[in-house]
Amino acid sequence: MPLKTLSEHLLSTEQMAKMSFYYTSRWMRQIYAPEKSAGESLSCHTPLFFHGLGFSVKAEWQDIPLCRQILSSADELSTLSPPEFEAAMWRINGEAILTRASELYPRSRGMITPASWNCGSLKYDPPTEDEPKRIAFHIYNTVSPNSFFANPDYLILCFLLLMKEAELRYGADTLFCSTWLNDRPRWLAYFPEEWQNNLSPRNFDRLTGMTVGDWGSIYDARGCLNAKYVAMVREQGKLPFTPRKSHCSFAAMREHLERLPAAQNLFR
Repeated sequence: MPLKTLSEHLLSTEQMAKMSFYYTSRWMRQIYAPEKSAGESLSCHTPLFFHGLGFSVKAEWQDIPLCRQILSSADELSTLSPPEFEAAMWRINGEAILTRASELYPRSRGMITPASWNCGSLKYDPPTEDEPKRIAFHIYNTVSPNSFFANPDYLILCFLLLMKEAELRYGADTLFCSTWLNDRPRWLAYFPEEWQNNLSPRNFDRLTGMTVGDWGSIYDARGCLNAKYVAMVREQGKLPFTPRKSHCSFAAMREHLERLPAAQNLFR
């Protein structure tokens, strides 16, 4: 699979921004949270600011001209119909959004692996005082443009490395994660019954956040938008998968991984 091109990246950014505008006006403002301003709904409940434009720190948004411009225009245009809001927001902000996207392209999703991802496609946070034995981990497709599902033994190795390192460094013995992938059978196949039993319920009525923990499902392995899922968001106001939390012990995870067919060559 080839890396995404700049033109593909810009097209995906445009489609994502327009979807975010429409979702804000049609679903957030009319259905899910009419009490919120258009600017708040757009910035905090769509992937535009955090993922698309790389502005992750809310406290700094008012200091960034592009953020101020988008927030201001969203509030000023909030009485327009969803299609009118989408068109007007892109007309006012589109050029600046694409300029920012061009700058981010070399280090965008699918192009580069952040240095913090040191367990393959996984990384973990240090344990907290309240949960000194529990490790919260995160997922990133570091093998893009390929999928981390392409080789069934790859994620097995990632999890084994993560658990061994967390065990040696912190004495950890429990895995925890909240992600939309916990709503995908292909992902859940890597986890033991203990993880399945601890899954939080599906909740499609919760407000979406702004990170890939919610919105990661609309991107493919190359970091481009999945047109099918974008259409679902527009038409139904819902993402294809909902984030779910779960946890299990290292012992149960290791036992399960070692029994998977893909692991047989690893443990000879």
